[in-house]
Amino acid sequence: MSQPEPTNQSRWLVIGALGCAVFCVLLIVVAGGAYFLFGSPFDFFSQSPDSTPRSVFVAPTSSFAPVPSATTRTVPAPIQPAISPTPTPTRVAAASTGKIAFSVARGDRPEDKYVFIMNADGTGVKQILDRASEPTFSPDGSKIAYYHWTDGIYIANADGANQKKILGDTFVGFIEWSHKGDLLAISAQPGGQGNIVIEVITPEGANRRLIVIGESPAWSPDDSELIFHTCRDNRCGIYKARATGGDAVALTTDDGGLPVWSPDGKQIIYQKDVDGVKQLFSMNADGSNRKQITFGAAIHVDAVFSSDGRFIFYRATEGGTWGIWRMNADATNPIKLIDNVRGWNRRVIFLDAQRNE
Repeated sequence: MSQPEPTNQSRWLVIGALGCAVFCVLLIVVAGGAYFLFGSPFDFFSQSPDSTPRSVFVAPTSSFAPVPSATTRTVPAPIQPAISPTPTPTRVAAASTGKIAFSVARGDRPEDKYVFIMNADGTGVKQILDRASEPTFSPDGSKIAYYHWTDGIYIANADGANQKKILGDTFVGFIEWSHKGDLLAISAQPGGQGNIVIEVITPEGANRRLIVIGESPAWSPDDSELIFHTCRDNRCGIYKARATGGDAVALTTDDGGLPVWSPDGKQIIYQKDVDGVKQLFSMNADGSNRKQITFGAAIHVDAVFSSDGRFIFYRATEGGTWGIWRMNADATNPIKLIDNVRGWNRRVIFLDAQRNE
């Protein structure tokens, strides 16, 4: 017996089912190809602005350009440290007291700059200032001076309270509080043009005066001299001058920068390029016995002594992220204190408990 022929309605149902199946197969193929080419569409929305590693500031800078006579380089970093929005303690370091103030840059905008404090053993991390960088403690630890983006130098209590502008100048930076507490040494570029110079002002912002052409000043233990980076006759490096002004004397002309004096005045730590990577060096206060004290592919910068001279604190990219480290004054026993601290200021500023006595 013959089967009845399908009605017109049945034919359209069959055709529709076949068309839907073909469309679904094509949709799966297109979606799969897009996934392998571009990744999951949810990945884009899950990424924060700081999740992608950026170029590293090989030498953390202030808000103005370097000394025009100095040689400026763009050095590719050998690694690309990851950037995290929150500083992270890594371990507790024994036999270290006092406070550390440091800056963190979560981006390139003024509102992406912050100042944190923590205990010198890496604990007690706390943000105290925003739109801020380049912190420096007063000798007794009660105040902190810093650059406020982008309208000048401020002073606040050590916990960030009672912020007060003392100098309304955009073209300033590299602030350093004297040991006596009566002066701040700063780098400045008047009007944003010409040479960068070192000036001093009082903590009230008064009696501003020129000392010498140069940048990144650091006081001698007795505040009688300043060491700094500058260039003379195309010879760039670490120089020193009387804190009252006068001729600059070269200590080393190896293009080093960001120097700091040891508390006893016998040693100077600074940083310079070694095969395209910033490393830390030490030398005697007269420029003799220069030697490299950090090594490897990671960047090592921003060194400062503890107030008792037993330790050196610094930033490094060991392990692929910016961290604050501590080592003994003889460059032994490096210990990471805190992670995720991509900085903007020239160095970590340390206040040891002995300075309060």
